[in-house]
Amino acid sequence: MPDGFNLQRIEELSYELLAAKIAEMECVYKRVDAENSIAALVPTGDIGQKTVTLPGGTKVTVKRGLNYKADVQAVEGMSCWDGLTYPAPIKVKTTRELDEKGYEWIRENDPFTFQVISSHITVTPKKVAVSIKVKQ
Repeated sequence: MPDGFNLQRIEELSYELLAAKIAEMECVYKRVDAENSIAALVPTGDIGQKTVTLPGGTKVTVKRGLNYKADVQAVEGMSCWDGLTYPAPIKVKTTRELDEKGYEWIRENDPFTFQVISSHITVTPKKVAVSIKVKQ
């Protein structure tokens, strides 16, 4: 057993994982197909929702909406906004979040500052990622 790995057990588990992923994909396909079939039977406009109550009391709601994408810079720069009393329909969002690389740099290079700020930061492990590439 090279490197102390139980290769036979890892191989067995990798096959189980692949089978589970296939089953998961099949379930997603069935779910999406059922959602689309229900949506086809419950008419709404392009935007809105409708709830249908089934004989057993179960409620099924179909919601429809629109996604919008824009060249924000082009819309803001258009001259049509000049002289109007309302602005271009553009939202400005700002987010503030921890710079993880900066935090790790401080941890390694400035122990005093790290000790001061670390009581305000919670660090938890990420989900372990396992990937499998099947040899063709």
